[in-house]
Amino acid sequence: MNHNENQLQEPTKSSGIRKFFHLPAILKIDFDKPVPFKQQFAIMGTVLVISCLLFTVVYMQQLLSGNVMTDEEKAKAAAPASASEQGSNKNTENSIKETSQKPEKRVTKISSANKAILKEMTTVLKNQDDVYTGPLILVNKNYPSRLDGENVQLLFEEMTDDYILSDYTVGIDKDSVEPFNRMMNDFASIYGKTDIMVACGYRSRETQEELMSTEEANDEQADQWVAPPGYSEHQTGLSFDLDLNLFDGGKAGINYDGEGDYSWINNNCGQYGFILRYRENREDITGYLYEPWHFRYVGLPHAQYIEDHDITLEEYMALLHTHTIENAILMEDHDGTQWCIYYVPADEDGETNVPVPKNYSFEISGDNMVNDSTEGYGGYIVTVMLGSEEETGIKMKEESVEIEYSVNDESSTDEESFDNTEESAIYYENDEETAYNYDEETDYSEEYAYNDEDYEYE
Repeated sequence: MNHNENQLQEPTKSSGIRKFFHLPAILKIDFDKPVPFKQQFAIMGTVLVISCLLFTVVYMQQLLSGNVMTDEEKAKAAAPASASEQGSNKNTENSIKETSQKPEKRVTKISSANKAILKEMTTVLKNQDDVYTGPLILVNKNYPSRLDGENVQLLFEEMTDDYILSDYTVGIDKDSVEPFNRMMNDFASIYGKTDIMVACGYRSRETQEELMSTEEANDEQADQWVAPPGYSEHQTGLSFDLDLNLFDGGKAGINYDGEGDYSWINNNCGQYGFILRYRENREDITGYLYEPWHFRYVGLPHAQYIEDHDITLEEYMALLHTHTIENAILMEDHDGTQWCIYYVPADEDGETNVPVPKNYSFEISGDNMVNDSTEGYGGYIVTVMLGSEEETGIKMKEESVEIEYSVNDESSTDEESFDNTEESAIYYENDEETAYNYDEETDYSEEYAYNDEDYEYE
């Protein structure tokens, strides 16, 4: 036997590790002879090590791609979804109330605004005329409309097959056309009905004068149904009346009563930015009798808040006037979007620098609350869309807000009384509950760091 053969038969000079992983010796197997135990052990060990390496590589790829859940995520997935999670996971079609019954009373989630949201601010310059425009202007027997069709869109140009018009001249505010079409589409999809008729939208002051004259000649209570010329919401284009297209003629007057299948519209209009303007048993506040067919566009999230709390626009405006930027409302709608809302009084000189956040989308609406008897110059409501809870990091709790409001029609002044003591005085930051002192005196001009160079103008 030569020297090379001795080396193959006596590998004891190699170290244990080298011996274990000596691949040439492992792979050189004579299948005609029994495999020694040490060689079997080496083969199994090598296969095990290679399998572990492959598993580790695959697992790391899965983890980096986000396909592997952590223990916390697994526990969350196994636990029952909360009400808010269930609501946020629904798509638009499933979130529609597929029932004509009045939904269970809901309470909007609300808390005091986190001041961190309003840290980076700029201003938008508003003139006195801007007080009289916007989706939240209050028009009633105390506050006349300064608008007369400036932002009206003919529905005939944008209508769908889900409703009809009383004539081709019916128009409503441009910003309300898209949500109105969406609401009518959802109603038709659920109930298969397309007999809703838009009987009336925008009416000019002259048309209102003619209508008032006719109604007064036939009805002693006309002033409880028809607004005086100049004081009608129809003049703004933000309101419209619904009726039914009945081939059997129906009853005299408006046939739409918001009942049966049609109650879905009255109960869910808030999700589309509309409110039932003249509610039942609120004549002492609105100045008008119950009109289940009269709808008004105010936009989101305001419509949802008003509908959820079953209040009037008058009551809502009284509430907003108590929430300036130092005490802004933070609310969450039923889709999980959080909003920040606050009121800015107009300056006496007619020009107002309205503070707004730099990093969020916002809308500014006047309140129109100026007349010969009121002290003040009206003001502006700023509506800021923040995003989801995951984006803001702010948690809110459901709160019930009690609101009382009265109007003294005799003196034609706006006397407001309200009780919102139940409203939360707590805001949440990084899951820590922090008291917010409304009474502390703070110089917000320095905190918000207004910069004339950053002014934005509309």
